[in-house]
Amino acid sequence: MKNKLFVSLVIFSSIFFISSVLFSQTKLKYNVPEVRNNWGLGFIYSESGFGISVSKYAPISKSIDFSANLLLSGITDTREVERFDVYGNSIVLGKINRLFMMPLSIGFNMELFKGDLDGDFKPNIDIGIAPTLILINPYSESFFKAIGFTTAKFAIGPYIGIGMNYMQSKSMALNVSLNYYYLPVINGGVESIQYSTINNVGGIQLLFGMNFLK
Repeated sequence: MKNKLFVSLVIFSSIFFISSVLFSQTKLKYNVPEVRNNWGLGFIYSESGFGISVSKYAPISKSIDFSANLLLSGITDTREVERFDVYGNSIVLGKINRLFMMPLSIGFNMELFKGDLDGDFKPNIDIGIAPTLILINPYSESFFKAIGFTTAKFAIGPYIGIGMNYMQSKSMALNVSLNYYYLPVINGGVESIQYSTINNVGGIQLLFGMNFLK
């Protein structure tokens, strides 16, 4: 069910992006001065879990921004199965660790067809590298008690993505993007479920958020 939902979201986002490029050729009914992304907040969904992100942008050319994005999300094994006991408590069979990751995505955001398309929709691509902190704590302990047993590992790798901004006003834009991260874990993988090693904590991510303009 989770994979079907994820695939559906990917298909929806792809159709939405293609439609946005087509509709972006519609002229604005009002004159809007040139504005650029300043910072943004987003919600992430991936096969590994959910997360939140915050981004900062700095223009370096007419169509390219330097971007830095910090994400916090959980990591789950695709084979995890959640069950509930007679008291309503959640149990994941074989789970030994809670996993969290904090990728710092550093790269470039480039607006496509700059000067060729006029409209509210601004298609763009992202590319860069993402050093990632992975936090691990024991599932056998309660959530807050387990914090004291937290250990860390690291991953690093490239990412690439495609998306669009839809200007809702002169100061705010809707941001939707589809990104792929390749994040191999340094010095061996991590385990959420016993005897099931996760060597790459990356994958496809869908981002829905708001960018604040200046």
